[in-house]
Amino acid sequence: MFNFKKNYYLCWSIPKMKRIFSLLFILLLFGLQAIAQPMAAPSVRTIRVIDDTSVELCWPSAPPLNGNTFDEYQIFYSNSPNGPFNMVQTINVYLTTSTTITSLPVVNTSRYFYLVTRFNSNQLSTHSDTIQSINLNVIQGANGHMELSWNPIHTPAFPSTEGTYRVYRRILPAPGYTQLGNVSTPNYSDSLIYFPVCNETIYYRIDLGDQAAGCLSVSNEKESTFVNTIPDAPTLKTVTVTGAAPLQDVTLTWDISPSPDVKGYYVYQLNNTGSPVQVADVPGRLSITATLTSLEGSFPNTLSETYRVAAYDSCGNTGSPSLFHHTIFPKSKLETCDGTIEISWNKYTNWPQGVGAYEIYVSQNASPYSLLATVGPNDTTYTHLSLIQGTLYTYKIKAIDASGFLFSESSYTEIIADVPVRPAFLYFKYATVTGIRSAELMLYHDTTADITEYVIMRSENLGDTFDTLATIPFDPNNAFLVYEDTTNCLTYKKSYVYRAVAFNLCGQPVYNSDNIAKTIFLRAASELDMENTISWSDYENWNGNVRSYKVFRGFQGVFSDIPAATIPYGSNTYYDDIANRISKDGEYCYYVQAYQGLDTINFFADSSRSNKICVKQMKTFYMPNAFQPDGVNKIFKPASTFLNTNNYLFQIFTKWGERVFETTEPTTGWDGTINGNEARMDVYIYRITFQNENFETKEYRGTVTLLR
Repeated sequence: MFNFKKNYYLCWSIPKMKRIFSLLFILLLFGLQAIAQPMAAPSVRTIRVIDDTSVELCWPSAPPLNGNTFDEYQIFYSNSPNGPFNMVQTINVYLTTSTTITSLPVVNTSRYFYLVTRFNSNQLSTHSDTIQSINLNVIQGANGHMELSWNPIHTPAFPSTEGTYRVYRRILPAPGYTQLGNVSTPNYSDSLIYFPVCNETIYYRIDLGDQAAGCLSVSNEKESTFVNTIPDAPTLKTVTVTGAAPLQDVTLTWDISPSPDVKGYYVYQLNNTGSPVQVADVPGRLSITATLTSLEGSFPNTLSETYRVAAYDSCGNTGSPSLFHHTIFPKSKLETCDGTIEISWNKYTNWPQGVGAYEIYVSQNASPYSLLATVGPNDTTYTHLSLIQGTLYTYKIKAIDASGFLFSESSYTEIIADVPVRPAFLYFKYATVTGIRSAELMLYHDTTADITEYVIMRSENLGDTFDTLATIPFDPNNAFLVYEDTTNCLTYKKSYVYRAVAFNLCGQPVYNSDNIAKTIFLRAASELDMENTISWSDYENWNGNVRSYKVFRGFQGVFSDIPAATIPYGSNTYYDDIANRISKDGEYCYYVQAYQGLDTINFFADSSRSNKICVKQMKTFYMPNAFQPDGVNKIFKPASTFLNTNNYLFQIFTKWGERVFETTEPTTGWDGTINGNEARMDVYIYRITFQNENFETKEYRGTVTLLR
C-alpha cells in the first residue's frame, strides 16, 4: 500500500518509480510468455526406407525454443497405426533436421513414427503428426502388366508434400533405376514390362518429394519376378485355296492375338496320323496372313487339309492354338447315262457364325469361271445338268459365312463330259389326217444326238393322258422321220394329240418333244335353208401357230383345188350356201387345211389336213299348177334340187297333144311362147323324166294353167 500522506516524497520519487515498474512489467510479461508457449515437436515430413531395418526421417527445421531449454528429441515407432509406440531413438542436438533409425524389426508392412521434444528437463511436447513409410506392393496382372500399389505417408497429405509420386524401375543387370512416370494416385500399371523381360527379377521404388523439408520420401525397394503370360490364341478367320491351277497354295488369315507380348505365329497342319506339325513361322505381332506352298507341304488339290495357328511370345512361350479350319476339297463324278456331273465337297467348319451358303462356280474348256448355282449351308452336293459332250468342266466351291464378310474357296476339280449327246430339239413338223382311219406324223429331230429311238405317244382325251403308240428307230442320216398312225385311228370321229420321247443309249428317256401335235377334227351338218355348216377344232401346235384355214368342197368325191373359203385363225366355222347348186348331186363333201404361221425358229411352212366329211340335203321336187308370163312367176319349170342332168327331159303339150316346149337342161323352163309367139291362156299338159341318185328313171305328168 502506498502512503499518500508523504506527498513530497512521492512527488520526488515518481520518475524513478516509473522506471522500476516498467522493468517489473517487462520481466513479468516475458515470464508469462515463456510459461504459455512450450516447445513443439519437429514437423516430420518425409520418410525414406533405407533397407529392411533402417529408415531416415526428415523435417524442415528445429522447432522454436520459446525461451525453453532444449533437452532432446524423442522418436517413437510402431508397426501399427494404432500402436503401441515405443521410443527407438533420442537426439540431443537441437538443430538436427534428419535422422537415420536402424536395427528396426523386419516387417512386410508400413512403419509408423512420430517425434516428441523434451525441454526444461522434464517437460514433453505434444507428439508430431504420425508419418507412415511407403510400403510398395507389386503383382503381375492377368494382362501381363506389373501392377504397383502403395500407401500415402499421411492422410490428408501434408501441405508441403508434392502432388505426384515418381515411379522407378530397375531390371537386372542394369545398375540403376529408370524413372517410368509421375502419378498423382498411389498406384501404377507397368504396361511395357513384357519386352524384353522374360522371367527376370524387377525392382521398383516410389519417391515423393516435400517442398519444405527438401528431402524425399522413398518406398521400400520391391522386387518381383516377371512371368511372361502365355499368349492368347488368335482367331483363325479363313483357310482358302489360292493360286492358279494346277499348282495351288493355301492362304490363312487370322485376327492378331490380344496378348501384348507376341513375337509371331506358328502355323500347324495336321499330318496323315492326325498330329499337328508346324509348317510355318510368321514373325511379327501384327502379322495376320500366311501362304503355304508345296514347299511347306501344302497340296490342297489332293485332299482337304487342316490348319490352325498359335501365337508365341518373346520368351519363347507358345499359346493355345486356334480352332481347326479345313480347306474345301471338291470332287466330281460323271453319271454317263444320266448325262450329269455330281459335285461333292466337305463342309467348312469353325466360323463363329457358321456357313451362310455355298457357291458353285464352273469353267468350260478353261474359260473364266462363272456362277453355276448357290446352295444352302447344309448342302454338300450339286448335280450339273445339260452337259455338252466332250467339254472339260472345272469346278470350285466358295463358302461364305453367315455374316457375308468371310469366304473360303476350294481347290478345283475337273472332268470331261463324255456323255450321250442330248437332243437339242425334237419337233413335230406336222400331224395330218390321211384317211378315215389314218394320220401321218413328221418329226424333225437332232441327228447329232446319241439317241437310239423315239417313242410316239398318243392321247385320245385331248392330252390328259398318253399311251405308247409306236417306236421309231433313230436315223442319223435323215432329219425328218415319218410315221403313219393306223392303230385304231378313227380320225372321222375325233382329234388325236401326239407327243414324242427320245431315249438315249442307256435306254433312258432324256428329251420330250418340244411341241405336241393335235389333228384337226371336222364336223358338217346340212340345214333346211339350203346351207351346210362346217366346224372344226384348231390345229396344235406349231411355232408361229396357225395363220389361216382353207375350206375345200367336193362333189361326188371329187374336190376342187380351189378352196371354197379362207378363214382367218380364230374362227372355226364356215356356212356354205348351196341354194344355187341344184344342178348338182345332193351330197357335198368337205375338208379343212390349216396353214402354219411364221416360224422364226425352224422357218418351216407346213400345213395339216382334217378328216373329210360329206353331207346330203333333202331332195325336193315341185311343179307349179299355174304361171303368168307377165306376172311374178314368168317361167314354168320344176322347183327341185339335186336333179341328175343325165337323161333329163322336160316337155309341154296342148290339150290336143301338140308338143309346144321341150328341154334337157334342168335350169331351163317354158316362158309361155310357142314358136316365139305368146301362147293363149289355157290349160297345158307337162311331162318330166329324170334319173335319181340311184340312177332310177322317174316320170312326172300333170297340168298347168297359163294366165294372161
